[in-house]
Amino acid sequence: MLDFVISKSEEDQTLISFLKKRFKTTSLSLIYKLFRTKKVKVNGRDIRYYHYRLKVGEKVEIYDNYLKQSNLVIYPPSQSKIYFEIIYEDQNILIALKEHGITMPSLDNAVRYYLLKKDPIDYQQKVQQFFILTAAHRLDRLTKGLVIYPKNPQSKKALYKAISDKSKITKKYLAVCENNSSKILPNYVSGYLWKKNSEQKMVFSPKDERENAKHCAMEIKEISQKRNKLLLEITLHTGRKHQIRSILSYYGLPIVGDKKYNSKTTEESRIYLFAYKVEFRDLPLPLSYLNEKAFEMKELKKIKEWWNIPACKENASLGS
Repeated sequence: MLDFVISKSEEDQTLISFLKKRFKTTSLSLIYKLFRTKKVKVNGRDIRYYHYRLKVGEKVEIYDNYLKQSNLVIYPPSQSKIYFEIIYEDQNILIALKEHGITMPSLDNAVRYYLLKKDPIDYQQKVQQFFILTAAHRLDRLTKGLVIYPKNPQSKKALYKAISDKSKITKKYLAVCENNSSKILPNYVSGYLWKKNSEQKMVFSPKDERENAKHCAMEIKEISQKRNKLLLEITLHTGRKHQIRSILSYYGLPIVGDKKYNSKTTEESRIYLFAYKVEFRDLPLPLSYLNEKAFEMKELKKIKEWWNIPACKENASLGS
């Protein structure tokens, strides 16, 4: 028999997740069989519900003489020379500014390396407790912007539950677009996205809900324009892959530098799309202190200067 006592850092995860971490070399079919054959107990009770949520101090017992716990192999983050600006950091979260051309795995490694150097003991303790630091959401390699990292299991749980609820975490983008449009740009866009494998791109349609298409929605606000360019503010209601890029291209407003989505301007490692702001509301503990707070990039004036976009009348919300 193997037994474990649930620590504070392990609470509120599902029992199946707990077992998969402890028995990485065991096939999933065998782990599920433990439930069916009543070999999993919590505080002496048979548990057959895979998604039972564990509480601090509970004792998990596994009655199997052949099951072996996986050895925990710690691979420290490699030394990183990738630059990222820290927009905000406290004991629970870190908000990093990802540069254009940086992949998310590279940024993840850079943030881990920073935290390892900052407090090696704390970092190693979290790894020993099976906590792996990863971003709560992703950005395209070509996009620059804010990325939120939970720094402990409790914050990770709260963020992962809230990130898909746009009333709790609102993400706003700025897009510098080529204005090739003959279509009327709506203030609110709702439709469907699907992947066109032959071109490795997402295709948007307001009405065509085909098989495997996913619903998408966002708000669009025109901030300013100059000659054949527009500066738009985007507020996401869903977070689909290439959602902003595909929708703006559909309306004849490809993002500057975004060759994949019909921009006439080619950039090797960036497009002019910026995840510039995040707003928090109604977050639960331990993140409730962030409610009604907003964080944004400090380089907003540069975005307008790069394309000679004049100061706009509604710039107060854009840091002008």
